[in-house]
Order: sequence, then structure tokens, then C-alpha cells
Amino acid sequence: MTAKDVIRARCLRASRKLLCLIQRPVISDTVDHRPEVHRKTKLQRYAPWNLARISQGHAREDDVLQYRYNVATGPGAYVYVLDSGTDISHAEFSGRALYGENFLPRSPDCDDDGHGTHMAGIIGGKTYGVAKNCTMVSVKVQTKDGKGTMSDLANGIHWAIQDAVRRGVSDRSVINMSLSGRYNLSVNNAVKKATDAGITVVVSAGNSAKFACDFSPASAITAITVAAIGHDYCRRPFSNYGPCVNLFAPGSSIPTASISVGGEQEYSFGTSAAAAHVSGLAAYFISSENLRGFKAVKSRILSAASKGVVKDTRCSSNRLAFNGVSRN
Repeated sequence: MTAKDVIRARCLRASRKLLCLIQRPVISDTVDHRPEVHRKTKLQRYAPWNLARISQGHAREDDVLQYRYNVATGPGAYVYVLDSGTDISHAEFSGRALYGENFLPRSPDCDDDGHGTHMAGIIGGKTYGVAKNCTMVSVKVQTKDGKGTMSDLANGIHWAIQDAVRRGVSDRSVINMSLSGRYNLSVNNAVKKATDAGITVVVSAGNSAKFACDFSPASAITAITVAAIGHDYCRRPFSNYGPCVNLFAPGSSIPTASISVGGEQEYSFGTSAAAAHVSGLAAYFISSENLRGFKAVKSRILSAASKGVVKDTRCSSNRLAFNGVSRN
């Protein structure tokens, strides 16, 4: 390598670092430095690796497959799952999943793809879920092959806002959007309207290995945008990245509920699964700590997160989702 090549490489690294700083959102995250929660906890033994990971709070070489969580997980929290539908009769949900609205008139209310049920299982399934007693409302905005329009997505957000307000639960509600498309102002504005109403909005960063700021709803300023890690604490190669990412969560080989006959376990991958973990975490904090409104919930999620443990963040915030139970 010549001297010119060395200088060129150094300049390229510097320009990339500057680009990260320039493209970082102007509105900074508000973080409260609340201490870890020391309450009566429950232990799920032989838990999936991903649940164990979000309750251990720090990097460790051994994977102790136990999920520690507050015994009051979920009651009182509503999660609107904007996706391909949900199998509301699945045994994992114990009657806590409801049909909301279907924006695809030629598609049945039920989940004919499986993705939405996967996400609901991670959010609130009794075995696979983070918040095991939350109420989940299915809002169908995607077809059985995972396709949908940004207009349907924006309409789904607006419907969820109206329903949460009607129920009187907007300040203890969460919208989960485990989906991604090109940047869209209407969708981002709808996200802002939801958070203005007190609803916590959690979205996936996307699976294109590109800047999350180029996508919606990942680029929505008030959303919690989630990227994916694997078992090794590394950002998954497919995961979008950059200053629009607020934190990371597990997104590789995630066991969850399925729409197959008998409801057998299936595995989910990607930033979709990562976002579902954080939506469950939002519902968990709403219930276990009586938090109200998106500002309080977002602040708690970001302050509880483990810092500096993710590898290859690519200008993303180096936080890993953690449920705040005393570190062990």
C-alpha cells in the first residue's frame, strides 16, 4: 500500500465518522438514570436464549438460559401489532389477543402469512413473550406474502391512535411495526401523531444492511428504532444501522408462536423480531413500573439498556435492550 493509499483510507474513515455525526437526529434521547429495579421477580427456567439475554443486562461468555422478570408483567398494557394479522386463538395468547382493524378488504382478518403471529408471540406469548400478560390488538396492514402499502400503514397507525383514545389507554399503549419501506413522510407524521397522543411506537430498523434513516418508519424521530444482534452480541450483517437506531435487541433464531396446524414453534429472524422484543419491553415497563406516556417509557427503555456491549454498531447507539431486573 502506497502512502497515498494510507492517506486516502484515513480520509475515508474520517468522512464516514463525520457523516454519522451529521446524520444523527437533532432531537437527542432523554434518559433518566433510574437505578435497577429490585422487586419480586419470577424465573423462567430453560428460557429461549433471547429472553435470557434481555434479562441478564451485561455481556457474559456463558448463556444462562433463564429469564428473570417482574411478576407483574403486562396487565394493563395494550400493544397494537401492525402486521399480517394475528392468530388470536393461539394457546400462547390465552385470550389476550384481539382483532382490531383490517385494511386489506380482500384478505381475511386472521394471519394468513405467519409474520404477525411470530411478532405477537415474542411480544406477549406466555412461553416466548417478554410481557406475558399484555393485551395485543391485531391491525392488518400486510398481505400473506408480506406486502403492503405505505398508505395502509399510515391508516393503520391512525386507527390504532383512535382505538387507544376510545379505550382510554393511549398513555399505556404501544404500537409495534416490524416492517420497513422507503422513507415516507406520511408514515413518519403518523408516528409523530401517535407519540403526541402518548403512545409508545417501536419499529424495526430494516434488513437491508443500509442506513436506517433512509427508511420508514425507522426514520421517524419519536419512534424507538431497533436493530438486531445475534448470540455473539454482534450486529447481524443484514441489520440496518446508523444514528436513527436507538438500541439493539435479539434478532437471530428467535423461537415463537406459529400459524401451523397445532401451533408448533417456529423461528423468527431479523430486525422485526428485535423490535418485537422492545415492544414487549415497553408493555412490561408500563405495567411493572406504572409508567405512562411515550416519553416516560422511551426514557426508561433507553436508560435501562446495557451500554457498550454490542459489536459492529456502524454509528448506531450502542445500547442493548434490558428489562431492568437486578443484574446477576
